[in-house]
Amino acid sequence: MNRRSFIQFGSSTTLGILLSPSPILNTINHLNTMHYPVIIIGGGPAGMSAALVLGRSTINTLLINSENARNKVTTHSHGFLTQDGKHPKEIFNTAREQLSKYPSVHYRKDSVIDVKKQDRGYLVRTAKEQFTADRILLATGHRDQIEKINIPGLTEVYGTSIYPCPFCDGFELSNKALAVIGDADMAPMFAKTIFHWSKDLHVFTNGAPIKNSSLKKALKANGVQYFEQKISKLHAIEGKLTAIELADGQHIPREGGFLPDTLAIESSPFAKALGLPTETGVFGMEYYQTDEHFESPLPGCFIIGDAQNGWSGIAGAVAAGSTAAAAITHQIIDENWIAVSD
Repeated sequence: MNRRSFIQFGSSTTLGILLSPSPILNTINHLNTMHYPVIIIGGGPAGMSAALVLGRSTINTLLINSENARNKVTTHSHGFLTQDGKHPKEIFNTAREQLSKYPSVHYRKDSVIDVKKQDRGYLVRTAKEQFTADRILLATGHRDQIEKINIPGLTEVYGTSIYPCPFCDGFELSNKALAVIGDADMAPMFAKTIFHWSKDLHVFTNGAPIKNSSLKKALKANGVQYFEQKISKLHAIEGKLTAIELADGQHIPREGGFLPDTLAIESSPFAKALGLPTETGVFGMEYYQTDEHFESPLPGCFIIGDAQNGWSGIAGAVAAGSTAAAAITHQIIDENWIAVSD
């Protein structure tokens, strides 16, 4: 049987695969060149979800997490059933607590500095230690570069009244006076999406003229004003946007808004260094090629969540982690089963 041909998940039967007696979440100080069947790099929703499935499959797994989450600037996470509205830190703490009963999963707060493919498996190095693994799961995410957008006042409101994702925060801003801030192409296009949540919508291109006549006509047809002047400053009170000041002195009252581009970059260089192939998707975003179980063309290397596609949302990241971990479990099952033919 092909190792990818039977990826069904949901059995309550536990597997006696490399069960370690060490309790989860211990600080691991003396693991010099220890070997694990699986190493997860990154402990956001994707990595934690994968760890949960692997823990329930009794697969000895090391999860290395720098605890520098992309969503640390926001106060609430939305769109994930049973966790809607909770602070990201609360969700993280709950995940660690729930993982604590799985002795085959080992959590380590540390930063990985290098990942290399070996003849068999992978070498993972931190500043002080190194580990080997049959499989690695990259859940390292992206990080936003709001400061590089270079709009005074933007960093003060990002995550409190200006956001990148309407599915995450659009409900709270419904029917308010909103702004879409971006370049001359992405901002007008993104306005179509934000218009669903609020018809009181302005587009700000921060000094870039909109050259696409169809985009201009669409904005006008839907009653969306656009401003091509340079933004001088965003005004806010305790992180809540109140107005957008333009270079010509205009103050445009706004209550919140969205950024179609946060200038996000990969949090780690490991996928690039391993030579994983990419494709270009919507709005020119680059994502890594994987199969339906998030395994890259490099055997044994899985990539999930934001690390794979740039923006997956918490629910999508959790789903990807579960899918990848289930696939890994079935690969190990196949490897440990002696098949007999007639």
